[in-house]
Amino acid sequence: MPTRRTEHDRFDTTTTEIRETHVTSYPPAPWNMHGSMWLSVYRLAHDVDEQHPKGIYAVALVDYTEPSPLTYHELLSARVITASNGKKAVSVVDIWVDSPDSVAGGRTLWAIPKGLAKFSGGSSTKGPLATHTWEASYDDGPIATAKFNDVTQIAPRLPMQGNVEQPGIEEHPDTAWLTMKGRAKLLPARGSWNFDPDGPLAYLRDATKLGSFRGKGFEIAFG
Repeated sequence: MPTRRTEHDRFDTTTTEIRETHVTSYPPAPWNMHGSMWLSVYRLAHDVDEQHPKGIYAVALVDYTEPSPLTYHELLSARVITASNGKKAVSVVDIWVDSPDSVAGGRTLWAIPKGLAKFSGGSSTKGPLATHTWEASYDDGPIATAKFNDVTQIAPRLPMQGNVEQPGIEEHPDTAWLTMKGRAKLLPARGSWNFDPDGPLAYLRDATKLGSFRGKGFEIAFG
């Protein structure tokens, strides 16, 4: 079973290792997830390839904690789209987690193309100011590092919702449509990223950052 953690156990400068051999087990949809999120929004001004056309992208680091049915870390990039039903949505184009259970569930239930990665980092607080640092890497090398400063501890709890449309993949050949709905303490944050020039998020190095946010203590139903 996956390791159970709380938000207070987030990192403390330890590294989360990928398990090489694991019999996966994941809960049915929806997943009622809890945790915190650090997110920046970018405008990509030019087409990079078929998977990464110009547009608006959200890049996020997420820490899913108890009482989530699975607890793990996540790094993702999602593009804002007009879905096939005409609604606004996002489509996840790049995503890594440190839980084989999450990889299997995301790919099978919703066609989310999750892969495995390692995460490390640290956190500190000074009064209402919180600082978090992250590093993410996978077998081929570094992916990205990030640092966020925020005062979300004093933020009000606000509703949050969105739609996701995913093109089919091998484990889920049909297009997947899902919703996210919940609440979190939300405020703008000061976020900085370094996307490795040889890594899979290098296409964002020339993108323009539009803003950063922290969502603390979210509760969200996914699926």
